[in-house]
Amino acid sequence: MSIEPRIIICGAGQVGGQICRYVSYKSAKVTVIDQSASLLRDITARDDVEGVVGSATDPQILKAARVEDADMIVAATSSDEANIIACLLARLQKSEATTVARLRSARFSQAVLSSRGGPVDVVISPERAVAAAAVRLLRSPSLFEFRELLNGQAVFIGLRIEAKSPIKNTPLRQLTEIFPALCAVVVGCRREGRLTTLGSQDELFTGDEIYLVTARRSLERVLQIFAKSSTPSRRLIIVGAGNVGLNVATTYEREFGRASARVIEIDRTIAETAAGQLEKTVVLNGDGLDHETLLEAGAERADAILSVTEDDRTNLLVATQAKRISDRITTMCLVNATRTAQLASQLPIDIEIVPQSTTVSSILPHIRAGQAMAIYPVGGLAQTDGAEMIEIEITAGMPIAGKAIRTAELPDCAIIGAVLKPDGIAEISPDTHLEVGDKIACFVLTRDTKAFMGLVDAEGR
Repeated sequence: MSIEPRIIICGAGQVGGQICRYVSYKSAKVTVIDQSASLLRDITARDDVEGVVGSATDPQILKAARVEDADMIVAATSSDEANIIACLLARLQKSEATTVARLRSARFSQAVLSSRGGPVDVVISPERAVAAAAVRLLRSPSLFEFRELLNGQAVFIGLRIEAKSPIKNTPLRQLTEIFPALCAVVVGCRREGRLTTLGSQDELFTGDEIYLVTARRSLERVLQIFAKSSTPSRRLIIVGAGNVGLNVATTYEREFGRASARVIEIDRTIAETAAGQLEKTVVLNGDGLDHETLLEAGAERADAILSVTEDDRTNLLVATQAKRISDRITTMCLVNATRTAQLASQLPIDIEIVPQSTTVSSILPHIRAGQAMAIYPVGGLAQTDGAEMIEIEITAGMPIAGKAIRTAELPDCAIIGAVLKPDGIAEISPDTHLEVGDKIACFVLTRDTKAFMGLVDAEGR
């Protein structure tokens, strides 16, 4: 019988709480440390985890959490200093444990990354994670979700069904009949605020937000079928020249060829600093909420506007103002607070970027426990329901090994989106066999995640 990995999570806030929920499904023993007894009560009542009340910078608290037996320490408190100290103390007490720290400060991140043999093995920067998410979406601005799966051979995307879509009101089974060689599966749909999975008889309607998994080689064809553009945003406006905005602008200059960007920053000193670091990007010192400033930045002709100031309300209002100038512009907003994310759904915001969710998505792939190779949360903090994309390698002891998808007895709310075999991504059908050594990407509604993980656990726990 395999030994369950022991993971200690420092911090029970939004990031730590989400990590607890996902990791507790992965055949791991999880202990969470936080100074708030009420937060710990909520988490331990919801998830199969242990709680220790206290500071992660206290050696006695770490000892109470059995840090000496830990395989991994994830430090995700609200303090960079506390996260570094927690990793340092864990390293002093158990040098073999892998340490992961969330660090907001670029100075801390650079210092930790440049120190060999330091206390932190993996640094997760929320700002870099947000910038990376924004860049991924700018490459495919007609999508609100984009993530590589299965070593980059498959992709997970989210798109909205528009009134002009040629496949609206079409049963999903007909898509397979019309495009038999297309390696794509519609795995989920958010309709009227509710996230569900769909059957072969279900139709897609205007306004649906759908999630699908496709082989990378089929992505262009999938976008054509759903009447979505595959052209990256060539004319971009960035509002906010802080670390996120500057990171996006720098990447844009380096990777987007002849594309042009304009940055708007209200603080003159920050604007001058950004202008000194950017080579081809025009930086305007002005207010992104000002109509004339947006026009000066070229909002009438822009493909996308990315608002990443530190104020959620400003970001939402900037996007709303830009949409009034041009209804064709793609609006992307940084949204930190849950209550603001709920408001965003009522405004003309095309894409919300939630730092907490992007941070969790960055941390989870580093956590190896149970049979999941990787697990990614789907949806932002405003959603009352949720789902995960889970990557699994099929081993000999799994109940699903050697079975066809139709006989694998997967939970109703678990849909296999892609199967990676030795010769590449396979075409998916109910008769596709799941063989030992295959890797699968499965979309699972949160309420069924535990049942799914139990099904694929090699020892049937």
